[in-house]
Amino acid sequence: MCKELNISMTVPVSNEKKRAFLHWFMRHHKVEAHDMDWFLKDLLDDEQALIHVHFVDDITDCPKGIIITSHLNEQITFQFFKGNVRTDNVYTAYHEMNLYQEEPIFIQITFPFCSQNSLYQEVIEDDVQTKLDIKSTTEKVLNQTLKQGRREFLMREINLALEKRNQEQFMYYSSQLKELEK
Repeated sequence: MCKELNISMTVPVSNEKKRAFLHWFMRHHKVEAHDMDWFLKDLLDDEQALIHVHFVDDITDCPKGIIITSHLNEQITFQFFKGNVRTDNVYTAYHEMNLYQEEPIFIQITFPFCSQNSLYQEVIEDDVQTKLDIKSTTEKVLNQTLKQGRREFLMREINLALEKRNQEQFMYYSSQLKELEK
């Protein structure tokens, strides 16, 4: 269960399985870029980080993640994103994982025949349920944020109406606030 997002994975994947897959991936795919090699090795050694890493088939609805793609005879591509921010800078992903250690990070790795790779299939988490949980949590957070913003706006308007001694505006914004807090 991820603390921040309250995402419950149906089948937790052990760090040993994650490590076995990452070792296999590094041995069988070109990881020539020093920073990429360093990042994956560091991830292998970081027990806490691995706990919060979740491998998924489709990262589309995930709030924060890494996309690693390996094509035959080509260098591996790397992309980190959080919300709408995207970068190919491996160090940004590394610092994000270290600064926000308790937050889940989702990783989608695409390589030839990945759907047939048993090690990869063992680490893929139930991303259908994960997506539903993420979407639900995101909607709840968004609704709470919008409600809080609306509440703050109404409180400012009520205070302004009181300062101006405008009873009509005070009554209007007070009724809006009562309606919001039902």
